Amino acid sequence: MKRKTKRLWQTVSIILCTASVVLMGAMLSFYIVIAAGASSSLQNTWVCTAMTTMTHKYLATMFIPEEKINAIMDANRVDDSAHDSIILNFNKEETETETDAETNEAESTPAEPENPYINEGYTELEKGLYVKEVSGSTWRGYVMLVENPMRVKLVDSSKQYSCGEKVMTMVQNSGAIAGINGGGFQDGVNYDSNGGIPAGMLIENSELIYPYVSDNTTIYNMIGINKNGALVLRHCTTDWALKNDIVSAVSFWPFLVVNGEGMIKDGTGGWGIAPRTVIGQRESGEFLFLVIDGRQVDWSLGCDLDVLQEVMLAEGAYNAAMLDGGSSTAMVYKDTYINKPSLGHERWINNAFVVLPE
Repeated sequence: MKRKTKRLWQTVSIILCTASVVLMGAMLSFYIVIAAGASSSLQNTWVCTAMTTMTHKYLATMFIPEEKINAIMDANRVDDSAHDSIILNFNKEETETETDAETNEAESTPAEPENPYINEGYTELEKGLYVKEVSGSTWRGYVMLVENPMRVKLVDSSKQYSCGEKVMTMVQNSGAIAGINGGGFQDGVNYDSNGGIPAGMLIENSELIYPYVSDNTTIYNMIGINKNGALVLRHCTTDWALKNDIVSAVSFWPFLVVNGEGMIKDGTGGWGIAPRTVIGQRESGEFLFLVIDGRQVDWSLGCDLDVLQEVMLAEGAYNAAMLDGGSSTAMVYKDTYINKPSLGHERWINNAFVVLPE
């Protein structure tokens, strides 16, 4: 009996020693690679990810000096302050000469042209609405393409100022068929917001929802849509937005692509690895919704802003801006989730960009 007990304790001691060695090795590796900066790219990712969370900044501040953290954040930060999008016009008048009419009449009915979006790798969900999967080594996501820009609008929670709603609920309540999460919202004292109060500018159906009174002094990063369906990215006041026919708008940052130019020149964007949501538009009018899943080791870790910019430029975006992300990131189509929200379910948010029926 004593021999068995002795052997048991020897086994336990070996296991504990092994675990201690592994733990010490992991801690030493973490210190060398992250804290001491042996890998600058991993250190940048760690710092940016931690410092852009609501409650986990200590994961960087505990190990890395404030001066170093500030230097990393400054080196990766996106500066879109001097960039506003030109206002695109898709309502070009088409004229037909007598010669054209005669030629068209004489010609036989042409063969149906190939669908350009299918050739780009998109799958047709229904007429004028497409989706395709995009991915990298550590992330996966989806791009939704809306051919007719007039089908896209902003909707907000039906319980505005008291409680948010899920993207799925807002899509259903508005009679839409698809949607993504929109702008940010004010958080509670314990980061426990229910999505009931928007953050920044919010315009729906040409009406200013937030702030309560329009003014000509406060400048917002506006992600808006005008009455002709053009995505307008501008640093402006609520007065400017309302006077310039903005019918839908939220505030968020940064702008990623403005007038065909990527805003991230150096670094990764400075937001770290997380789920992301983007709205963009091609110069020809098609809206692009992008969601990148994250915080799911067996599926997708998430990405920083440089990945978003690369994807949107690859998809032909002329203008694009980041929307709220993290656990807010969601894309739905007809009562089905296209992506995998990071919590395993949707959280309550304040507003969403939706796609109306054709």
